[in-house]
Amino acid sequence: MTKIKSYKKKDGQTYYAVTGYLGTVPDTGKKVVTTRRGFKSKREAQLAFSKLQTETGQNGFLKQSRMTFQEVYDLWLETYKLNVKESTFVKQTEQYRIHILPYFGKKQISKITPALVQKFANDKVKKFKRYREFISNTSRIFEYALRLKIISRNPVKDIYTPLPPSKINDDTKDNFLTKDELIVFLNVLDGLDNMKQATFLRLLAMSGCRMGELLGLQWENVFLNEGYIKINQTLARGIDRRLYLETPKTKSSIREVPLDGETIKALRTWKTQQKKDLLALGFNAMSSDQLVFSKFSTNDFLQLSTPRKWLNNVLDRLDIQRITLHGLRHTHATMLLESGRTLKDVSARLGHSSIEITSDLYIHVTEKRSRESVNELVNYLES
Repeated sequence: MTKIKSYKKKDGQTYYAVTGYLGTVPDTGKKVVTTRRGFKSKREAQLAFSKLQTETGQNGFLKQSRMTFQEVYDLWLETYKLNVKESTFVKQTEQYRIHILPYFGKKQISKITPALVQKFANDKVKKFKRYREFISNTSRIFEYALRLKIISRNPVKDIYTPLPPSKINDDTKDNFLTKDELIVFLNVLDGLDNMKQATFLRLLAMSGCRMGELLGLQWENVFLNEGYIKINQTLARGIDRRLYLETPKTKSSIREVPLDGETIKALRTWKTQQKKDLLALGFNAMSSDQLVFSKFSTNDFLQLSTPRKWLNNVLDRLDIQRITLHGLRHTHATMLLESGRTLKDVSARLGHSSIEITSDLYIHVTEKRSRESVNELVNYLES
């Protein structure tokens, strides 16, 4: 039996409170009667209480926990660390540290409302492209709390995922060089004094590989006579900022990437030069696990930030579009698609886990190619 009563707030508006019996606690025999307030209509109050009764029937009476979001996160973290790669663990925990824990960490997890989570989502969508990932990672902790029976419902399930403003949209459309700009870029590399930097940037632009894949590339996986490189590992950053080699994230990232003649020629020349440089410093350049691109003084891993400096130094000399290192990968994919290669071909070369990823990233190119194909058809029919 439920009772619904109206009451007025200080602003003069009428609201409704509902009181009713939820059941008996099995351990103590205590009858539970509860009241919920703040509803704008009798119907809203009745529906909310019916929902509460259903949840109580399904989940029983949860013990009230004073655990904070941070405390639940700390428990979850122990298991999470055992089930993911070290680099993934570092990236994800950094995201929690910077974006999620400052917002929810000190709050009692059972008292975090959908309204608070909605505010969090609305704040993040204005500033970050990866805001959906922030929301998903927040939901992970609530789902863990559900399994521990600390809460009865995940508040993330009750929010609307906001749509991003246009200025936060993916910038893949702008983050690549045109055909003419790429030619200018490659010509400048040919005249660069530093052979290691020139070879790395050329390989990045002409292979479509990820930066970490090339920083982790060893000569045993470079087949100069056959004209391809094999990608089966990547350089990653682990705990305490250590650099190490790990397998790629997905099976599709393990692949053979054919190279053009000029890039093979550049790699061959660099290999000879690297041997001389390393032998002069007392390093064994003939080791099977020798890195193709290593730090000159120690023959160890290059920092992940180093190639960005190389690229910026080259772009500073040119009057062309400013792009990121990842923009060279976008450039490579764009050139392939504009030349007529299929999405399936490009997806395999880039090491994407699905063709849908390639399609979503480069839809602007495929749409352009589709329009060109229609024009080619019309020109053919009219000729």
